[in-house]
Amino acid sequence: MIGALVTCSVAMLAVAAVSFWTARRAAAGTLPRNDLIGIRTAATRASDAAWVAAHRAGAAGLRRTGVVAAATAVLPWAAVVVPDAYRETVIVVTVLGGAGTILGLSIHAAVVGGRAARAVTDAG
Repeated sequence: MIGALVTCSVAMLAVAAVSFWTARRAAAGTLPRNDLIGIRTAATRASDAAWVAAHRAGAAGLRRTGVVAAATAVLPWAAVVVPDAYRETVIVVTVLGGAGTILGLSIHAAVVGGRAARAVTDAG
C-alpha cells in the first residue's frame, strides 16, 4: 500500500508542478505556442494573440488544477490512520475524486480559454 501511495503522490505532485508552471507562464503571456503544454485547440492556435488571450483567461483554472493535484497527492495518506476495512475506500475515493476534479478543471480552463481566443479572432 505504501508503494502505491508514494507513486500516486509523486505523480500528482508532478501534475501540480506542471499546472502551476503553466498557469504562471499563461498569466504572464509568456507561454509560447507549442505542441506539448497549454490549451491547444483550433481557436487558440489561430494566432499568437488568440493563444495569449486563451491562456491568460484560463490561467486561474490551471492554478486551481495545481491546487487540487497537490491536495490529491496528500489526501490519500489519510488512509494510513483509518481502520484497515476502510483504507482501500479512502484511497480510491480521494484519488478518483481528485483525478475527476482535475479533469473537470482542465476542461473548464480549455472552454474559458477557447472563448477568449474566439473573441480575439472575431474582433481581429
